[in-house]
Amino acid sequence: MKLNIKLLLAATLLATTGTVLVGSTGASASSLKGEACPAAGSTLAVGNTTYTCVAVKVTVKVKVGKKIVTKTVTKDEWNAGVTVQTITLPTTNFDTTPPGTLLWQEAFNESGPLFSQNYNNGTALTSTPVTKYWTAVTGSGTYGTGEIENNVASAATEDGYGDLIITATCIAQSNPGCESTAQPMGQTWTAARIWTQGKLTFEYGDLEARIWLPAGAWNWPAFWMMGQDFTNPAVGWPNCGEIDIAEGLQHETIDGATIHSNNPGTSADWEGGSGLNQQAPISTAAMTGGYHTYGVLWVKNAISFTLDGKVFAQDTYNPANGDVTQTIAGESKSNVFGYTNGAIPGVGGSWPFNQPFFIIFNDAIGGITSPVAQNGTTSQMKISWVKYYKYQGQGTVTGA
Repeated sequence: MKLNIKLLLAATLLATTGTVLVGSTGASASSLKGEACPAAGSTLAVGNTTYTCVAVKVTVKVKVGKKIVTKTVTKDEWNAGVTVQTITLPTTNFDTTPPGTLLWQEAFNESGPLFSQNYNNGTALTSTPVTKYWTAVTGSGTYGTGEIENNVASAATEDGYGDLIITATCIAQSNPGCESTAQPMGQTWTAARIWTQGKLTFEYGDLEARIWLPAGAWNWPAFWMMGQDFTNPAVGWPNCGEIDIAEGLQHETIDGATIHSNNPGTSADWEGGSGLNQQAPISTAAMTGGYHTYGVLWVKNAISFTLDGKVFAQDTYNPANGDVTQTIAGESKSNVFGYTNGAIPGVGGSWPFNQPFFIIFNDAIGGITSPVAQNGTTSQMKISWVKYYKYQGQGTVTGA
């Protein structure tokens, strides 16, 4: 989930099919980095690399009379540059050809509330919850994202036909109904957030889920992961890392896949919460009109995203210089950060994805937007299963 959804959407970076975009804070990405340039905003293409002239502040010592004083001045210099090269993404359909051994799966094949006890005519048959893998994250609050719903465990149910249903409901007491600015936080919508934190973690491998994303502009559904040290006060977000495998964005018109980390040496997140994002090649009608599989192929220093079994984007980290390489199959999109098309905005240096992560499903409401719906309006996010395989010989599940 994002701290600033508007910035995230503006930072969606799509290149022409079969290109790899290389951009980072690493000086090795450019032989011109730091050299003087003519004017801020100008660009220079050298071979497959495009450099942008940027204004930077530097401290210099100058002699004033008999004294040496320190002054801050602005100078124009070339940035690290963006290199475009030809590359081919994998063409295997990993839905029909699993990449390795099945290590774990969740079928959601019970009936009733996911977190209820097993009852028969009012008599408790067991004190153990039906689910042993999931915990409900309850309560309202912005989570730093501006979402407005109250998460309740009862909004996550298994339908008895093999689906987990996360239901979002407008609970306003009168029409016109739910609007984020009309009533206090948590009093206009209910929904659910569940995770495997403290019960299951996954490191590397092929993780995918079969999901029917909910229809309605108020929804903000997501299938995502957080680093296991998310709850460690000394680490927290974004330093723990975040992998958004599928996320309904911009009023459910875009499915985004994103990784989040911190700027090197700080707790500031990549691009104010936007992260390194790529848009899945799927339409709103397809997203909200039926089931699709959304997945991640994850190895040390590399993460790829899949839609219906096929890779559409890939992020690779070079620990030698902090460079992050992004490969995207799609159409060209511009952005509003002043970078050239295809540039990766300000990432590199921190890569917290070589550690165990846990899974999260939720349908947030609103975010930065102000959704409006009639009292009683509902929508459903349906999850048929989650499967976890080895990939390229890598993959470990802990706690199953």
